[in-house]
Amino acid sequence: MTPSRGFLTTFRSPSETVREPASTASRLKRIFETGILVRVTNLGLGFVLMTLVVAIGATNTGNNGLYLLVSVFLGTLVVSGVVSRRNVERLLVSLEGPAELFAGEPARFTVRLKNGGRRPRRAVLVKIGGAAAPILFPRIEPGTEESRGVDLVFPRRGRRVSESLLVYSGFPIGLFRKGRVHEASDERIVYPALRIGPSPRPDPRTAECGETRTRRQGRGAEIRNLRDAVFGDDPRDVHWPQTARQGKFIIKERSAEEGRDALVVLEVHRPPGAGASWDLRFEAAVSDAAGLAMQLLARGSRVGLLLGSELLPPGSGPAHRRALLSSLALVAPAAGAPRAIPVPATVNVFNVAVSPAGRAA
Repeated sequence: MTPSRGFLTTFRSPSETVREPASTASRLKRIFETGILVRVTNLGLGFVLMTLVVAIGATNTGNNGLYLLVSVFLGTLVVSGVVSRRNVERLLVSLEGPAELFAGEPARFTVRLKNGGRRPRRAVLVKIGGAAAPILFPRIEPGTEESRGVDLVFPRRGRRVSESLLVYSGFPIGLFRKGRVHEASDERIVYPALRIGPSPRPDPRTAECGETRTRRQGRGAEIRNLRDAVFGDDPRDVHWPQTARQGKFIIKERSAEEGRDALVVLEVHRPPGAGASWDLRFEAAVSDAAGLAMQLLARGSRVGLLLGSELLPPGSGPAHRRALLSSLALVAPAAGAPRAIPVPATVNVFNVAVSPAGRAA
């Protein structure tokens, strides 16, 4: 029995590949979808209108000179469009900035533009979201990289994704502006603005408990003890008068400026019916808490943070400093009352509350 044609058509070999013919729409999409943005400038619009006027005059009069002029105008439009497009192709742009960003403070960023083509690029502009004016790169040689500095200001704290970078140019005549958008996926955390207030006072429980605030060894001004030098001691701690008397190196053990850990408690409970004014005062309280935490760290204290029910244990060092600032950068008001967390009596507590309505923040 001979298999039918339909059977052979339906069942094919597993290794046989069937290619569907590409549709006309998909082919046109691949041709015209280049990612190049085109904008006609005011000069270009006037030039196009003038070309239309001359073309109408040439058609009505049959003047060969006008036809020749129309040809020159059309050729200029074509050449300007092609050159301006090639001037923004094969350009690689990047944005580099500092590791720490604070709300409201200008930060220095570097824009790098690399020419990956075989011909020079001229009069290239880079527009950054949030920047007041574009950055001009007059000429970039093939295979080279140029850099420019720009100051950016982030008005609010929190997570911030770098704006997309628009690279465009109107070279050579300025009839068209053609460019390409380069997406930037760099996410940064903008720290709250630091509001430095008066020097914080220690918790009154220190005097009540009768504990000495200089028990812990640190880098304070007060000397706790004198001892013989050992390997690894800081040469700045050498007590030279005693060293001269005893004929051997004597080291000063200094006390820390704060003998107990510090805890900054920020009020995050949002009262029912609070409006935009409360949000502004809450942001001011966040800045106050950030400034207070940095002051305590600079004094040599181990600083912790309590945000509602979230506790960051006391610590010190650059990594802990970044953790404090990151927590304050991402803190948000809470609708419900926070869960009470017991604080040991050996910890200095500094409360930062949202200022009442009508009081200057």
